[in-house]
Amino acid sequence: MNLFLRRFTFFLFFITVFFACTKIITTDIGSGLLPPADGVTTKDTVLDIVTKNTGYDTAYVGISDDHVLGFMNDPVFGKTTASVNFQVAPPYSSFSWGYPKENIILDSVVLCLSYKNVWGDSTQPLRLHVYSMDPEVLFKADSAYNNTKTFEKGQELTEFNTAKEIYPTTLNDVDTTKGFYTEPVTNQLRIKLNNSFGQQLINYDSAQVYQNDSTFYNYVRGLIVEPEETTGNSLLQINLLDTLTRLTVYYHTKDGLDTASRRFSPNVLTSASSNTIFRNYSGTQIPSYIASANTNDDLIFMQTTPGLHTSIDISSVLSMPNVIVHRAEILMYQVPDASDQYLTPPNLFLDAYSKDSMRNFAIPYDLSFTGSAFGNLAQFGVAPKLKNGSYYYSFDITRYTQSIVTRNDTLYKLNLFAPYNQNIYPIQQTIYTVPISSPALNTVGVGRIRLGGGNNPQYKMRLHIVYSLP
Repeated sequence: MNLFLRRFTFFLFFITVFFACTKIITTDIGSGLLPPADGVTTKDTVLDIVTKNTGYDTAYVGISDDHVLGFMNDPVFGKTTASVNFQVAPPYSSFSWGYPKENIILDSVVLCLSYKNVWGDSTQPLRLHVYSMDPEVLFKADSAYNNTKTFEKGQELTEFNTAKEIYPTTLNDVDTTKGFYTEPVTNQLRIKLNNSFGQQLINYDSAQVYQNDSTFYNYVRGLIVEPEETTGNSLLQINLLDTLTRLTVYYHTKDGLDTASRRFSPNVLTSASSNTIFRNYSGTQIPSYIASANTNDDLIFMQTTPGLHTSIDISSVLSMPNVIVHRAEILMYQVPDASDQYLTPPNLFLDAYSKDSMRNFAIPYDLSFTGSAFGNLAQFGVAPKLKNGSYYYSFDITRYTQSIVTRNDTLYKLNLFAPYNQNIYPIQQTIYTVPISSPALNTVGVGRIRLGGGNNPQYKMRLHIVYSLP
């Protein structure tokens, strides 16, 4: 064979190999995860999905978790009013003040709350009231109270029965509420209470009231910290078990020789607690979307529990032929709104729902349960991603999609929400539920985002599939 024929033969061989290895991909989303495949033509397609805002959920906030406190008015998501209810216990059993009560002069009584963070407009003041809980109320540490539970109030305890004005930006100032003492205290919200309440604590019969936590709760059932619904625009994150949370009584002896203080704090084992969080959606688009007969919404409202749920129908995947699915992802895009200063995109979660079992459970195959937790939440896509100044989510349902197109596995409705501490079934057939995440994916009540639905002309939620023929 002459030199020309050898070169021509090599050229034909090179061209054949080059085109055989070329992948046809019209989008770069997810394509970076594909392994190289010789001689395989890889394609992608986008399928329509159907989305519907379906309703609201509730939350139980544990005593060790951050609670929210305050008032917020969001033009898109409406009003949120959050109160904290809890018990404090004496510092030890058979508690005493150290002096005969006849020899004690009260200086002040101050409620301190550990401050962790703020969400919203921290420049606007909140106005807070403290109340005693009605002594006839049942409030127990072994009971769980969801965010809609309210408790009958007793007397107002706030000093002069006047709301304490709190500026979230100044919670690291100098503490001047102690009567005789001042000292710098950071990350603490302090509310001075009426001296009559402090005097009542001192006057109680020690043998009868301070014998143990249970006897004390019979006389001080609990405390309620509640915001006014006309002032402020933020939610404070409060932790009850932090050492900065306490009810402190400051006093001195009549002769003025001794000064002292006693701290009453929530007890993780004996103290009851709850977080009352009300969402008021009146004046927003949300109620009309929930009640609408439309089967495919153009806007999806995601708000951290207690918040909103959305149903997602991916029946369009049934139109796929028997192919090898390299990547299947549900893509969700932020729809900008006029109040984006309140935008805190929460972590979202996607699970499956069966009408037959009436259960929500992990999407088959795509979430790995290790026996105590789901080990691949980040890879599954719970966290928001930022691109070109906007947020989006990408949920990986590759293996579940493959099971539908190749094995005709059951197609379930999917459920999208922003969980705080919810449990789900790891598989549909099991008899027990497990936490979605530990620690929780979100702080209760904090975070929201508006997404495009399956009927949105510009920010359409859709199912993107990268595949090849078998």
